[in-house]
Amino acid sequence: MDKDLLKQLTLWHNKNQHEKIINKIIEIPEADRDYDLVCHLARALNNQENYNEAIKYFLSVQKQGEHDPLWHYRLGYAYFYLKQYKEAIVAFEQAVALDPEDAHGRTFLEMSRNAAGRAGNETIHIVNVEQDEGLLEVNEKINPFGLVSHNNGSISMILSVGKYKYEIFQTRAEEGFEGNGYDWGSLAAVFLEEKMPHLVDIVRFDPEADMFAAYSDNREAILSLAIAFKEACEDDSLIKDLFSRAELD
Repeated sequence: MDKDLLKQLTLWHNKNQHEKIINKIIEIPEADRDYDLVCHLARALNNQENYNEAIKYFLSVQKQGEHDPLWHYRLGYAYFYLKQYKEAIVAFEQAVALDPEDAHGRTFLEMSRNAAGRAGNETIHIVNVEQDEGLLEVNEKINPFGLVSHNNGSISMILSVGKYKYEIFQTRAEEGFEGNGYDWGSLAAVFLEEKMPHLVDIVRFDPEADMFAAYSDNREAILSLAIAFKEACEDDSLIKDLFSRAELD
């Protein structure tokens, strides 16, 4: 792929201007689109919630993506949001097998497995809840946020963004805020710095366009954040005040 084009596509992606990515790549004759271009196109379609079309493009380069963990991850992402959980599990399992350090892949794999076993229930459940009543209790308190326990001992707090508190982000829509995962990360960062500064070096944020994620190896830290941040979100005046100081990512 041309370096200047890659730079432009990356810039648009970081600004959540996915329609521009789609239009630009579609302008390029199909015969001239290499593997990377097709994957950029499919990722942009994912971010526009056009998952069926994204899958079509991902599968068109299936052979080239066989050993690419990102290809499997993004394909699984599309299947997950189409609620095709069995296909999502297969894709995320392969993504994690190819890249064992992929925290997002592990999170979505666990979410897919949980979702496959709870048809019709949108609440995100933690792994092995029956073995950890403490996590289960917190998980119930922070809905629609959820907790995911990882094999390495870390715990993630996650939110599939879109509906919850959408109106808060609309108050600064003219500045570019959309209520995506990155915007939630900016809001959570302000909350952490101002309300729980002792956790700044302990909790990390790792959002994606459609998912907010915070994680830590310190169990008590992430659980404290989860409870306090959910309580803050339910206090409209407080969360609006915090959001007024959030910086666009």
